Amino acid sequence: MVYFSTTRTPYKEQRFCIVDVETNGSLPAKDQIIEIGAILYQGGKIIDSFESYVFCKEVPEYITKITGITSEELKDAPSMKEVLTRFRLFLGDAVFVAHNALFDYGFLGAMMKRSGMDRLHNRKLCTIDLARKTIPADRYGLSFLNEFLEIHTEVSHRAYADALTALRVFEESLRRVPSEIITTEELISFSSPKGAKNPKKSRISR
Repeated sequence: MVYFSTTRTPYKEQRFCIVDVETNGSLPAKDQIIEIGAILYQGGKIIDSFESYVFCKEVPEYITKITGITSEELKDAPSMKEVLTRFRLFLGDAVFVAHNALFDYGFLGAMMKRSGMDRLHNRKLCTIDLARKTIPADRYGLSFLNEFLEIHTEVSHRAYADALTALRVFEESLRRVPSEIITTEELISFSSPKGAKNPKKSRISR
């Protein structure tokens, strides 16, 4: 039987890695990451950060309009395998956290497999799911929560900036987690769409 360390680690002591990726938005055969941003967070503090472009031959114009990232900026960027290798060392055994974690975790895993690496095996947590359990809001997109929670990150659709916004959403959610949630695994279970609802959440007044 496999036991996760998250079953006995209090979430307040757990190391989390908040991650965001930007992609070139191409067809499945050509899709790839063009930027990774990540933040290591433990004990209520940012303890380290990671940010890198990824080499890509061509960035579609509509992606440049969304992210501001151009093909010219990526022509001398490190290769995907190099960046993913460094990112994996940075991530370590931290819990993988992202806003829509299913996408970021799955996409990174697919790119690692494409690069001849093993897929990720870290426990993961989605800030959209956690926010839905703890923060009454009309919508849960990152841009909406950025304004609704008065986070006011000025830049969006850039990997590190979006990871930072996701971290602030994560912090706000943690402040509203029921007191009976103690371990990291309990937090992951609570955040799951199938997990228990939080009867104590109260509407935020602005």
